[in-house]
Amino acid sequence: MTVQATPAQDTGKGVQLRFNWDEPVAAAVFRRAGYLWAIFDKPSPIEVGALRAAGGNVLKSIEQVPTKGATVLRMETIAGINPGLKRDGLAWILDFRKQPLAPQASIEMKPQPNSPVGARLFVPVPEPGEAIAVSDPLVGDNLVVVPVIPLGHGVLQNHRYAQVRILASAQGVVIQPLIDDLRVRTLRQGVEMTSQSRFDISPVEASVAAAAEEKGGVIRELTRAMDLKRWRDSTIETLRADRQKLQLAVASAKGQSLKEEARLNLARLFLSHGFAAETLAVLRRMREDRPAVKTESEYNLMEGVANYLMHRPEAAKAAFTHESLADNDEGKFWRAVLAEEAGGDAVGASSGASGDLKRLGAIVRPYPNRLKLPLSLMIAVNAVKTGDPKTARRYLNLVQAEKGISPFRQAGLDYAYGKFYELAGGFDPAVKKWEAAMKGPNRLVRAEAAVARAELLLKTKKMDRQEAIAELEKLRFAWRGDEFEFNLLRRLGGLYMDVGDYRNGLRTLKQAATHFRDHPKAPEITQEMADAFNMLFLENGADKLPPVTAIAIYEEFKELTPVGVKGDEMIRNLADRLVAVDLLARGAALLENQIKFRLKGADRARIGARLALVHIMDQKYESALDILDRTHMDGIPESLVNQRRYLRARAFIGLNRKEQALVLLKDDETISANLLRLDLFWTERDWPSATQVLQQIVKQYGAEPGQPLEDKQAKTLLDLAVAMTLAGNDRGIERLRRSFGKAMAATPFSDAFDLIASTGTQGLLDYRMISSKVKDVENFQAFMAAYRERLKKDKLSSLN
Repeated sequence: MTVQATPAQDTGKGVQLRFNWDEPVAAAVFRRAGYLWAIFDKPSPIEVGALRAAGGNVLKSIEQVPTKGATVLRMETIAGINPGLKRDGLAWILDFRKQPLAPQASIEMKPQPNSPVGARLFVPVPEPGEAIAVSDPLVGDNLVVVPVIPLGHGVLQNHRYAQVRILASAQGVVIQPLIDDLRVRTLRQGVEMTSQSRFDISPVEASVAAAAEEKGGVIRELTRAMDLKRWRDSTIETLRADRQKLQLAVASAKGQSLKEEARLNLARLFLSHGFAAETLAVLRRMREDRPAVKTESEYNLMEGVANYLMHRPEAAKAAFTHESLADNDEGKFWRAVLAEEAGGDAVGASSGASGDLKRLGAIVRPYPNRLKLPLSLMIAVNAVKTGDPKTARRYLNLVQAEKGISPFRQAGLDYAYGKFYELAGGFDPAVKKWEAAMKGPNRLVRAEAAVARAELLLKTKKMDRQEAIAELEKLRFAWRGDEFEFNLLRRLGGLYMDVGDYRNGLRTLKQAATHFRDHPKAPEITQEMADAFNMLFLENGADKLPPVTAIAIYEEFKELTPVGVKGDEMIRNLADRLVAVDLLARGAALLENQIKFRLKGADRARIGARLALVHIMDQKYESALDILDRTHMDGIPESLVNQRRYLRARAFIGLNRKEQALVLLKDDETISANLLRLDLFWTERDWPSATQVLQQIVKQYGAEPGQPLEDKQAKTLLDLAVAMTLAGNDRGIERLRRSFGKAMAATPFSDAFDLIASTGTQGLLDYRMISSKVKDVENFQAFMAAYRERLKKDKLSSLN
């Protein structure tokens, strides 16, 4: 994990601290006793000195509190300065400026003195992190902090109970135990607080309406629009007779009002048995005879329910949101049903749709079983999600009490009971219920139960991620085209990412984003893909992958390459990796594409030089000259001009165009120019000239007689000895041996130097064989060797 500190974008008085993570990390931010705390549920060392320096006078002090399994920072800011929280992919950003410290979404407390697991305080919040024990050195007590992943979810104000306090926070849940045996446990649905001994809690913060509902009633009588009581006890055996009786009533009715009433009764009968298409057909005839019926509440509610049963959410939404149902409790309830079916409040329902589902759940009691049973199970599952086991149990018991429940409904009941047991901490009973549901005839419930079972076994470490992937892969085609498939693909893609199988992870997420383009959360999946792509190719995540795999992933998902500077950096990083493992052609192709379509000006000339270097490394000298010609421009920095000149000279040497290379190097006495001359003279077997150049290079490298030698200096002295020997320069060899023999004996090149420069061997060696014993003359490339040596330490993109 890396941390960046940058000035705030819109004011010089603020500062942004950016915490980059390579996986989803939960966060908590709160103030206590004048200090600001920022806590993450993954450990990482932090360079607090860099943060303090970047903070200027905004951050007065900052320290990292040693904590096992977490990153805990304690800061002091100037008065009135607080952080606003932001997210950028997997990164958390603290934007300090003059502003209050408050959550964007308030987390509620739910005291549950009579829950199935005993008295407890439940805090419903999605995706809680691990509970972290923290000692406050100033106050001298201990806290338990639960970071959360959803942005801006915190506690608006302090809550005090007899044995625990919940402190206000901008992010996460901060718990101050007032007893020694307080137990804090994070669940999938939120945070649970209990005690090993007696836990004194009462629903003091519950509203009067909620308390009345817990007793099975409501403060006022619910307003309804639809009357199905008459057909509540109608069975499939009596349906034919009931239908014929009502059809006869329609046929024999005298007058429009009587005919409409008869048709309405027929529609009620069909809807009571779940015959949605027949219901819509009758309603259409009513509308044809009297268009004004479309303005009436019962007509709109029945039309909405029928469309809901036919899985037509948009048509159902249009009916449920008709003005005739605006203040009707039954209309509110069905809007909440539609929102729950869609996985949230994304269908135009109020932000309290989830609460309406439970608060108005009594609506279903007079409904026929075809409607009452599935709706009761939906309410029960929703209650589990919101941490309300009492309501869940009440509706589960309501379904269980029905006589002759079909195997189809029993499967749904088993699934709901599994969710209930999971909330209550009964993991083994939950798994058993889901396994029973998986054997039932309800295909959707079978799939949902299988997912729930895998998730719970994964959470309890009875199944690893690879096993969970195998289980979820079996469900890809179990139920298609709705929220279940969307969530399954998203979760499966995330699991693939977790185990490092990025190709399958991105493929699976792409399927979710492609197949569900209009889903309200589709942009989140696209962002997850972009974050993963950035992690791989901007934050060096792909370095852990085989190079061929990395390039295959890039080519398959290159549409995720961001525009602008980040995209250019991403391409360069991948090219660096490919060149580092000698996949020169693939690296060259990436840089070529960048030059053609993405770059202009000096950047184009700079990347052109890097591509030329890659071509030279691959001995494609004509291609190197071509790219240097195509990316030529005036007005670039002198260092870049020289680099491009040296690369052109090296390409000329590779093509045996000696005179053109020497013209480019005329009057240039730099090390780079001398290395190029050495390449040329060595290739030409011009040993006297090579000797002269090597003598200059030895001086430029700082080699001094009688002083210890670095490897680079020693290697150059060995080359000089070879050149002198091949030139027949015995006197020069003798001087070299006297000046550097002792120092060369302490280097890795000692034996080779002795072979060439020792007086005992003078006259015994065949000069024509020395080159083959010490170095292949044709492959001697001092200039390129220098570049390759730099590439061992630095990336291609760092070479200028």
